[in-house]
Amino acid sequence: MRPKKRYVLLRDYPKEEPENSKFLFQNSSGFVFKTDLKGAEFFRKDALLISGSIWKLKTHPKVLYPRRLPKKGGMK
Repeated sequence: MRPKKRYVLLRDYPKEEPENSKFLFQNSSGFVFKTDLKGAEFFRKDALLISGSIWKLKTHPKVLYPRRLPKKGGMK
């Protein structure tokens, strides 16, 4: 059986990361890491989104706490 994986979206790059995690890419929302279930628990307090699907992170992710994100405003 294959081990389960999780994709984690973080706003800031972590100073420490679990040994089984791997940095994948950066998008407009933050930094994306691939990790196992234990690594997901490590990142849980700082994560904007934890998902089992990379597709959810690549296409306009819904974040856990949308009110904390700064709103983009202004006149066009």
